[in-house]
Amino acid sequence: MEVYKISFAQIFIIQSNLAEIVVDSGVDIDIVMVAEIHTSLLSLLDDSFSLLINKTNAYSTQLDALIKFGELAEIDKIAVFAPNKLAKLSADFSATIPSSQELNIEVFTERDEALAWLS
Repeated sequence: MEVYKISFAQIFIIQSNLAEIVVDSGVDIDIVMVAEIHTSLLSLLDDSFSLLINKTNAYSTQLDALIKFGELAEIDKIAVFAPNKLAKLSADFSATIPSSQELNIEVFTERDEALAWLS
C-alpha cells in the first residue's frame, strides 16, 4: 500500500480506485485544504474512485469546505469510519450537507464493514 502525506493528512492508496484518508488530529479543514486533497486524489487515483474517510483522529471541517469536498465528480462512493460516538455524530451530520446528500455515502463504526461496502 502506498502512503502519501499532504499538509494535513495521509492518503493511503488501497487500490487504483480506492483511497483511505486519515486527517491529522486537531486540524480545522478549510476550503484551501479541500482543493489540496482534490488535486492529490485526482493525481493518485483512477478517473472514478471511492474513499474511506477514517475519523480515528479528532478534527473539524468548516461548512464551506464540507460542501466543496462533496462536489468532486470523480468520487463514486464514500464510506466514513467513525470509531466512537463523537466521530459518528460528526459524520452523520456531514452526510446531511446538501452536496453530501448527492453522494453515495455511508457511515460505519467498523472499518472492515466500511471497506466491504466500498468493494
